[in-house]
Amino acid sequence: MTSGKADEPPEKKPGGSPRVLFPESAAPEPVADQKGGSRQPKVLFGAPRAPTPKGDRPRVLAAGEIRRRISCSVAELQDMDASVTEAAAKAALRIVDSINLDDHYFDDVVRFGAFLQAEHGRLADGELKIVSSDVLARGRQLSAELLQRLTELDPDRVFAIRGGFLSTVKALAAPRDPAGLFSRLYPEVRKSVAELDTLVPDIVAVANQVRAVGKAYKTLANNLAAHILAGRFLVHHIGSLRLPERERQAHYASQSEALETRTSSLSATKATVEMSIWTVAAVSQEIDALARAAEGLLQEDLPAWHAAYSAALTAQSAELASTGTPLRNLHTRILGKFKLERNRP
Repeated sequence: MTSGKADEPPEKKPGGSPRVLFPESAAPEPVADQKGGSRQPKVLFGAPRAPTPKGDRPRVLAAGEIRRRISCSVAELQDMDASVTEAAAKAALRIVDSINLDDHYFDDVVRFGAFLQAEHGRLADGELKIVSSDVLARGRQLSAELLQRLTELDPDRVFAIRGGFLSTVKALAAPRDPAGLFSRLYPEVRKSVAELDTLVPDIVAVANQVRAVGKAYKTLANNLAAHILAGRFLVHHIGSLRLPERERQAHYASQSEALETRTSSLSATKATVEMSIWTVAAVSQEIDALARAAEGLLQEDLPAWHAAYSAALTAQSAELASTGTPLRNLHTRILGKFKLERNRP
């Protein structure tokens, strides 16, 4: 076993003192100030000097060059395009201020507006994914099936009465067994209506997603317009410069060519985005029409239509004039919903 003395501090030797690493004698000797006579610490290397005051001019490091701000204003940008709004002109002004034409690599010029084109690609992929969703595809399929079944059950065709040339033609084309036709097609109609009714919340959610993409497209179009305006101004600005240095003039000319190429590319992207805005608006209207067509169909329209159709099937030919009118009105209203949805651009 070890002794408990091992944990105790070592005993000091008689007359000994602790070791000092930095004794007071090692400090720099103070020197007397020649002017005031006050004592100051001695400087071992060099002579003391006050720090350089902070200036109000740009600091140039490693033989660099001071960046020259491009002279531009909102009024100048609006003069280039009378149709541009003040907000777009201010956005273009911020873009012009961010461009450094004195950069030897001119990376900001080569990539001018490239992030907007990347955003366009992202939005286009999202749009394609939304409009190709299984919910929307199934809703369109059910709508087409219902339109076909309702067309086959058109009362003017099923209950055609002889009398007049047109009525005679309809009577010849009418099915021989209206009750059998209705009993065969009605379960299919109700099944499709019930499934479409369950899809309504998902269809509405898809419509909201499409509208969100449309808003993003509009924002993107505004940003593209600002970049195009800024690019045009920069090209014009470079063309008006007459620099004494040939190298700098050639450097600016190269950037002007790059900006022209980028501006043309952004203009093509903006045209595509504007077409996408129109397409997304049309798709949004179609999806909204599909959702509206299914609203109240299962609980209200379909039961009333079934009751009117059943009454028409049990009525005699002489009573069909009074029985067929409510059925025809109900049928026309339901059929009109799906025809309107199918005829959307």
